Amino acid sequence: MTGSLLRTLPRRWLMRFTLLCLVLAGLVLVFNYTYLSIRHDMQLITAKQPNLFELFYQRARILAPEKLASFIDNSSIKTPIFSENGDATAYAYGYDLATLARLAVIPILPPANQMLGTYQYLLSYPEVLNLYAFYNDRRMLGMVTDKRMLPSELQPVNTNLNDIEPWTHYFGCAAFAATHVPCSTDEAQVSDIYTDTFTGLQNITLYFPFVFYDTEIEDYRYGLTGIDIAIDEAFKDVLRPFDSLNPTRTVLSFEEVEPCRPWHLCLSTPLMKTKAGNDLFLKWSYSYGDVVRAVLYGPAFKLYLIVLLLLMLTGRGIYGRLRTLALTDHLTRLPRRDILEQALLKEYDFLMLLDIDNFKSINDTHGHGVGDLALVAFARHLTTNMRKGDKAIRWGGEEFIILYKGLNDRASMRQAVTRLLASQLQIPELPAPITFSAGVIRIRDYLTVAEATDLADALLYHVKQHGKHNIAYYQGQEIRLIRDPGTNPVT
Repeated sequence: MTGSLLRTLPRRWLMRFTLLCLVLAGLVLVFNYTYLSIRHDMQLITAKQPNLFELFYQRARILAPEKLASFIDNSSIKTPIFSENGDATAYAYGYDLATLARLAVIPILPPANQMLGTYQYLLSYPEVLNLYAFYNDRRMLGMVTDKRMLPSELQPVNTNLNDIEPWTHYFGCAAFAATHVPCSTDEAQVSDIYTDTFTGLQNITLYFPFVFYDTEIEDYRYGLTGIDIAIDEAFKDVLRPFDSLNPTRTVLSFEEVEPCRPWHLCLSTPLMKTKAGNDLFLKWSYSYGDVVRAVLYGPAFKLYLIVLLLLMLTGRGIYGRLRTLALTDHLTRLPRRDILEQALLKEYDFLMLLDIDNFKSINDTHGHGVGDLALVAFARHLTTNMRKGDKAIRWGGEEFIILYKGLNDRASMRQAVTRLLASQLQIPELPAPITFSAGVIRIRDYLTVAEATDLADALLYHVKQHGKHNIAYYQGQEIRLIRDPGTNPVT
């Protein structure tokens, strides 16, 4: 008895160890699926995000900084002398960059000012915080929707125009003074992400150069138009993308690589390109606690529990039964279309897509039971007339696929496929023979499964349009038929 116990103990522990490995492997798969799902969601969300830089470049082209300067310069009222009772739709403002003092705050009251209509239109977008322009006379003129954003004087940050990188980028070369043509052909420059001194919000600024001739001073004026974009508003769909279980931390950055916090799962993907071709990256960071929550609430973990329960209840035979059910068509006993993957496709030389002629008429006239018998008989006809090594697949409905292996040229292909046309297929339940139309193509390494089946389907459609019960193939750029459509099927 003791010997018997010793002999059975290792097997029990081996079984338990195997089950433990399966459980752990399942958890690894669940975690991996969750990670891939998060990355997939990230790709989908970023794909839906419009390119903000391109969008605002198109909108900025309608701005006219010369009109903004003319409006402020010619306004008789530089500061509000009455309460506008909140009726102002926007405020034009100006600052002297030399003294940092505020020069003007002018309310824009309805109806819309035609001269500044484009500025008011752009400010109507919730993500736009501030529109302004730096002029070469060291003034900053702009427009906002809320005058509370405007301090009485500027902070001494970036008030020297030569310290603003886009300024030197466009106007810093010696040739500009003579030609008044910007030094760079770049249509726009984008700042790094920063905290705005006006609002305290995370911003990104788009800069656009302008040059115009001022007839009043009889000289050129030039500068930069700036559009301040609120990060949280403009990118809310990627920063907080879900109703629940959002990333622990989301970051936008022009740096592709940055350190990941300890015990965090970090993902990064390009979000959009600037006009200069630089990538803005979206980065999500999940703490391990949030990763575990995402796993527990995800569909993969629920499916894992169901599978684990099934394994416990049914034991050893479940894998074989599930595999058979998953990959075999229950009616024709042929493999299902799921098996046709890219790796399998590359093992064969030719693919033929077949469709039973007038199958809908068979079902409508004789009933679905006879239609099922026709499918079974046709599947048997395929397997009977195939060579060893070829594979037949139930593609769906009345469509089937045959994969041919070991055919080196078109002549051998013709010989192989002609076997299917060599005899009529008849069943007692139908008064007429069962016929089919098909298209066969040579499998190339560059063809995907979808592309190969689409090519074969086009040939099949050609047969349907030219008398049916035939097989079409390409010879060069021409479509040829195996059987002369003017002859009767071989009996």
